[in-house]
Amino acid sequence: MITIDEDTRVTMINPVAERFTGLSHAETRGRLIGDLLRDFTDLTADALGTVLASLKHRQPIRLPDPIPWCGPDGRNYALRLTATPVGKAGEGAVVVLNDVTETLAITARLQHEATHDLLTGLPNRALLLDRLHQALANAQRRGTLVALLFVDLDRFKRINDSLGHYVGDQVLQVVAERLQASVRAGDTVARWGGDEFIVLMDNLNDRSAVISVARKLLEVLEREVEAEGGTDLVLSCSVGISVGPQDSPDAQTLLSMADKAMYRGKIEGGASYTFFAPDMNTWSRDRLSMEGALRHGLINREFELYYQPQVDIDSGRLSGLEALIRWHRPGSGVVRPDVFIAAAEETGLIRSMGEWAIREATAQVARWRAEGLETVPLAVNVSARQCSDMGIVDAIREALADSGLDPRMLKVELTESTAMRDPERAAELLGRIDALGVGIAVDDFGTGYSSLSLLKRFPISELKIDKSFVGDIAANNDDAAIVRGTIALAHGLGMKVVAEGVETEPQLDFLARHGCNVAQGYLFAQPLPASEIRGWLALLPPHALRAVRNLRPLE
Repeated sequence: MITIDEDTRVTMINPVAERFTGLSHAETRGRLIGDLLRDFTDLTADALGTVLASLKHRQPIRLPDPIPWCGPDGRNYALRLTATPVGKAGEGAVVVLNDVTETLAITARLQHEATHDLLTGLPNRALLLDRLHQALANAQRRGTLVALLFVDLDRFKRINDSLGHYVGDQVLQVVAERLQASVRAGDTVARWGGDEFIVLMDNLNDRSAVISVARKLLEVLEREVEAEGGTDLVLSCSVGISVGPQDSPDAQTLLSMADKAMYRGKIEGGASYTFFAPDMNTWSRDRLSMEGALRHGLINREFELYYQPQVDIDSGRLSGLEALIRWHRPGSGVVRPDVFIAAAEETGLIRSMGEWAIREATAQVARWRAEGLETVPLAVNVSARQCSDMGIVDAIREALADSGLDPRMLKVELTESTAMRDPERAAELLGRIDALGVGIAVDDFGTGYSSLSLLKRFPISELKIDKSFVGDIAANNDDAAIVRGTIALAHGLGMKVVAEGVETEPQLDFLARHGCNVAQGYLFAQPLPASEIRGWLALLPPHALRAVRNLRPLE
């Protein structure tokens, strides 16, 4: 508190004012208040104007905004100034400076927390939406474009499940830093929730800058992240892009479009950017309908396992069965998995479906044995989503225990691309399955990009040649060379070879002459319901026997 006379000269300061100025009462007495304030604030003119107005109008006046104050200790404060006349005209005024530094800091912190993500410090949904509305309004006025890049980390849940949420939070903080470093100064990077981020690009003339940023995001997020404990994590992401006002002038619609584009890219393999296209609206509605129908189908037991025979080429015996899921969808008949598996993967329903398939397959083999039938090893397919955590190991263990099935009578099949997506994790998972005594087969071999050094680390007992190579082996030299090489490779690694998609006797003849162990395909049988497999377990049907016996002269 500082008292002044009618000429604005200081007559008295209290101890608090002495502390904020570093001056004693004697040192300040008689000084013009404007000169005193000038040593501590850049807003002397505003402060002095308030004091003079108070003296002139004989009424209290408060300066609307706090003034910055640099104290004698070098610390910065925010002081709210109020000037109040005292006594009669000509007797001066009292200038009160209230310290509101902490109050303003708390208010600013609360405002920041209301508009920013606590973990990453990035703008949150509320602030992003506000900026997006402004950006769209500006774009329509200027004739420019706005782009939304919806960024979703691929397989992030695996990090939380395996290493804990603390490590997951560390990764999200690194991702936030990398995203911010990859965009233009005026762009907004926001955390949408979980492992989802959104980049808002404003004032664009065309899509070229968007493509450049999308590629950069993919690149920087593919770099290793060193987590606590020295663990190196390899990330990837899927980016969905919508452009306004071309795609839509509405903020919420534009966000939905970017989300749909991201999910389309994710189910097509991820690690890519995808622009929104009009057909995605229909695709999304179909996906929602499919998801609801799948959930209903699981509850109402609309799924059934079919079994496709596998024939030993050398002995002519039934050597195995592959279990394949079919859906008896009301009004649609029997639905093949290629129609619904992608939707099941995307929604996470594939886990429940996969666990049901394992339980049903092992229980079916147990039922056949109870009927006195000779059984053969049964293969069950597992998906990429099922392989994302170790829960499948428990599902297999429980199914074996419940059915009493010998583990050697069960095989799991996973595709080559699934095995190679995360080799380190695949090696750990397959090692645990192998420890149960269950066989492991790699399906669709030849369609991915296997590293032989990695492949030999996996406890694989069987390679399955994809049917795309079998179809033309009798006429196409390239396919024939691939099949011959795969057979030699598998045998060199001590693995059995199964050829899929065998439909003709010339194909079977080629496979026999080059040492393939097992054939599977329509030449013998299409996938059949359990009731029709009983006869196969007793004896190969005549047409299958003929196909194998015709090979005898070539042995």
